[in-house]
Amino acid sequence: MSATGIAEPDLTALKADLSALKRDVGILIESLKGGAASGVQNAAAQINAGAAGLYESAAVGGGRTAKMLSQQIEEQPLVALMLAFGLGYIGASVLRR
Repeated sequence: MSATGIAEPDLTALKADLSALKRDVGILIESLKGGAASGVQNAAAQINAGAAGLYESAAVGGGRTAKMLSQQIEEQPLVALMLAFGLGYIGASVLRR
């Protein structure tokens, strides 16, 4: 037998192994892509839920503050008027520059 006759079955087996390896790596890459996309979607959902919670708590706090401010203005209208005038004067002075 010649050297090429002995190496040919080994070469065929090596080609088959490389083909199987290529297929397995492709499957692994697709699996990793799917896992990464799922992780990103989960993170986005958590961020969205957190932002909605912050918005809701800010809205509740803002409503409470507005109600308290309204009550203060009703109880002390003269102080509120002087405060508004003072803030307006300071704002106008700053904007003039």
